[in-house]
Amino acid sequence: MKKFLKITLIIVVSLAVIVYGAVFLGHKVIFPLKFSNVPTIEAVTDGVFVFGPQAHAAQPKNITEYIPIFAEQLKRYNEIAPLLWPDNALVNQSAIVEGVKSKKFWLIEQDGTVKPLSKKEALGYGFSRNAYTGGFSFYEGGAYLAVDEENLTNYLMWQQYLHLGAYDSILFLTHEGFHAIEQPKWKSPGVIYNRARSEFSENIPARAKRALLQSQLLKAASRPGDTGLILDALATYASWKEQFPDDYKNSIYFDRVEGTANYYELITGLYSAYPDQIKNLDDVSRALALLATREDVYINHGLIGECYIVGAFSCVLLDRLQSGWKEQLMNDPDATPVEMLLQYFRDETLPEPRQLSQAEIDTVAVKLHQPAENRGMPLVLKFLYDVLF
Repeated sequence: MKKFLKITLIIVVSLAVIVYGAVFLGHKVIFPLKFSNVPTIEAVTDGVFVFGPQAHAAQPKNITEYIPIFAEQLKRYNEIAPLLWPDNALVNQSAIVEGVKSKKFWLIEQDGTVKPLSKKEALGYGFSRNAYTGGFSFYEGGAYLAVDEENLTNYLMWQQYLHLGAYDSILFLTHEGFHAIEQPKWKSPGVIYNRARSEFSENIPARAKRALLQSQLLKAASRPGDTGLILDALATYASWKEQFPDDYKNSIYFDRVEGTANYYELITGLYSAYPDQIKNLDDVSRALALLATREDVYINHGLIGECYIVGAFSCVLLDRLQSGWKEQLMNDPDATPVEMLLQYFRDETLPEPRQLSQAEIDTVAVKLHQPAENRGMPLVLKFLYDVLF
């Protein structure tokens, strides 16, 4: 019996050593996530505004440095949230932040006050704990956010958010909170198409037309007052809608919910991360026009991905044209920002839609079908590393 227990113990210890060793070597040596400790995307600037990681004096190197930065972002968000959406439900938010590596907890109160919490105290708030990269959930009055200390200095993980220019916990709270807390108040559509969130990547002509639509909406947003650019975009939209009715049907819900959430993210990111630059809604409008010049960052491919940009920058244009559009959208379960834009100009004669060249269509096809970066194994190993170590 003793011999059996001894052999069992040896086997268990050996397996544990093998598992720990494999995970450590896999994550640190064989399949590490790509890393850059410097920005690889240029800032966007007009000589007055500067947005992107380069706009911040320093990025936090550890969670102790990050917590006060996030606290200031959250405080700023709470100050301006009531201004950003009619009868906004996503206000007076607190946050519980957990370090993925340190397993330490902090409560960030609505006014930015920071309070360390024990694990027992933190879990008492009743959130669903996802202690891995980017984990988040909501509790009454706030959000739980898992902060990955390794990614604080990995610009590749968040630098594309030029409207924030920093690690993105505040965007999880505002974008996902807008979905979870604000949007459920709105009137719901009777039917939601494309619940599987298919990107319909095989429909290259439709994807190319929506890529053109994004580009045209960005151009219109970047040049306030140029109605002709808006009409060019709407001509493309109307042509796409007529030519690809199934594509249109499958985009409606996501143009509505992802588009508005992305619009909300853009504005809250600007306010939260750039308080010295963004002081009022006029500053926001100028900043969004500047961000819209960056088609290298703010264009997505795939039906769902497109909806973030089409919806968000249609909202930007509606802000300049029509007061009350947000209330109208909330009360019409089938309304989308770009469709509302089309209705605003219903008495205008749209120009002939621009025809895409074969080269432009081929370019979109390449972007849709180029091999995706293999991050599955690196992410799995990182998750196991965070759990075991």
